[in-house]
Amino acid sequence: MRNLFWGSHFFGCVRLANVKKGAPARTGKEQCRVVAVGDTIIGEQGLVAIIGRDARYRVCGAAHTFEEANNLIQQHRPDVLLIEPFLENRDAIRWIHDLAAEFPRIRILVVSRQSERTYAERALRAGASGYWMKNSSVAELMFAIETVLAGEIYASRAITGLAMHKFAGSRDLPPGLDVLSNREMAVFSLIAAGHGTGQIARELGISRKTVESHCEHIKLKLGYPDAKALHSGARELLGTSERSATNP
Repeated sequence: MRNLFWGSHFFGCVRLANVKKGAPARTGKEQCRVVAVGDTIIGEQGLVAIIGRDARYRVCGAAHTFEEANNLIQQHRPDVLLIEPFLENRDAIRWIHDLAAEFPRIRILVVSRQSERTYAERALRAGASGYWMKNSSVAELMFAIETVLAGEIYASRAITGLAMHKFAGSRDLPPGLDVLSNREMAVFSLIAAGHGTGQIARELGISRKTVESHCEHIKLKLGYPDAKALHSGARELLGTSERSATNP
């Protein structure tokens, strides 16, 4: 079984055929244009090296900062965007949503070390065409690129299985973070990284009061009795190493 969702399947409550619109499958021998965005210069160069070995693709730009990435995407409007969206503590899911809305013909493939069980469904709902984990193989990355360029949705075997359990209404699944909104998830991730209320407010461009409100909602939804439990739970569920890792 290929690691692929077909358009007639559901992920949670979202029909995958509606996750990404306006990007037809490519035909012929024309090179596909690629923009690669890593979370570090090493990650950026690693993606360029991998993709550059395949004659079917032409890397027309690479970046490892939020501003550089947006400029390159606007300039080149590639066929496929390989993106690590968790840059500079940005709201990654909001960024994916904004890119998908502004550039509906670009196929967005998330390439990340962030947990796919935590973020893959959110990324697909936001408009990504696939989610590839960096601990997977290069061959799987190339298959993921082929899949999204063919107009399909790519996800790993693990996420495909999880989606099918959800679709079947399995009661054996443990409670997860899907009860949080995307903005609450962004706040929760920054709490896990050890950021305080003021810093989270600055990084997400919202007020301290709004951050505090999100924290209260998170505590209610996840059953944390106080702020100490909230911070401890964030570190336990998301960890701090994911947001600070530097491996390509």
